[in-house]
Amino acid sequence: MEDSSAKDMESARPNPRRKPPADSGIPVRAAPERIGRYQLCFELASGGMASVYLARAEGAPGFEKLVALKRIHPHLADEKDYVEMFLDEARIASRITHANVCSVFDFGEAAGEYFIAMEYLVGEPLSRVHRRVLAHADQRSSPLLAARMARVIAQACEGLHAAHELQDADGESLHVVHRDVSAENLFVTYDGATQVVDFGIAHARQRVHHTEAGQVKGTFPYMAPEQMTAAVVDRRVDIWALGAVLWELLTLRRLFLRDTDVNTMYAVLSGEIRPPSDYRSEVPAELDEIVLKALQRDPTERWQSAREMGTALRRFLANQEELVGPAEIADWMEELFPNGESRKRQLMEIARTSDASIASDLPHRPRDKSGRRGIHIPPTAGRRLPAPPPLPASLLVMVIGVATVLTVVALDWLRQ
Repeated sequence: MEDSSAKDMESARPNPRRKPPADSGIPVRAAPERIGRYQLCFELASGGMASVYLARAEGAPGFEKLVALKRIHPHLADEKDYVEMFLDEARIASRITHANVCSVFDFGEAAGEYFIAMEYLVGEPLSRVHRRVLAHADQRSSPLLAARMARVIAQACEGLHAAHELQDADGESLHVVHRDVSAENLFVTYDGATQVVDFGIAHARQRVHHTEAGQVKGTFPYMAPEQMTAAVVDRRVDIWALGAVLWELLTLRRLFLRDTDVNTMYAVLSGEIRPPSDYRSEVPAELDEIVLKALQRDPTERWQSAREMGTALRRFLANQEELVGPAEIADWMEELFPNGESRKRQLMEIARTSDASIASDLPHRPRDKSGRRGIHIPPTAGRRLPAPPPLPASLLVMVIGVATVLTVVALDWLRQ
């Protein structure tokens, strides 16, 4: 029998801005290639601005380390705005040292290519965890589901709090705001930890690249109202996004996503936000209160810090009969992905021991017309693709969309 909540999620319109999860397919063996001291082994994911590889860092004889290496696409390497955004991500993330934030080890440029070397996380994106829960009736009906989701988000709160509290050498706040918190950018490891990833559009006082007035950055279904209207943003937009993610984890439904961007924006700005327990009666009243406070449209009515929200979640967890801590989340991940950790460990071992010249040792995707297997990004030297054209029409459509939504909201208010 088909579950209606699962159907709701699966029928939701895909978000074209969303990057595919890093584990959404079989990793592609990278063509023999190096960037500086990093040997590329497998391509893990590719987005609009960069690709991510499992890479091996080589140093003194006997030393090597596996990293997730993010490389800006070659055809964007000459685009000032993209390079500034890429390096800003590296500068911000490299300053954050916390167990719930993905570590950045290195960043720079080699032979005209920009890269960021990050911790390779052995786990799954929260979005994939969510989909796996939806796919199994026993997981959807588990009495521990709400507590498990609360624990995952409580850890994310701590990671974001560390980012929000980041200071410069003089002790002045850098005012870091992630601005793109979603289930795609939260990672659950097989040892039960939650990691915040991808500070690619984060706001900070010392950024080189600055968002132009009226420009909106983020993922619409998780953007706070003030972020969507291009107002001044602070840490509380990330708290709104955490509330939206937790609402969806508890209800197994979409909160704001609609069939068009304009309708999604209208839902964020004025749509009804019902308690999660209205959809799943097993959600405790305490979690209703925590989620609804995070989703207050007036920022002054929300949790004022991610730690404050995380403390409320941990207080809820402390009052539960069943213990749900990192060890229990690790056991749950093993239930959801029985062979997931072992497959990733095998991939790591192959990357450590294999030579780039023996690409035939692994199964590959079919060759393309050039004879290469899988996805290969050509070296930058002499082979750059043309830069993408400017998109004034897209910006105009967005401005019109925002104006339309605000007009409708104002008319609704005047009728009351």
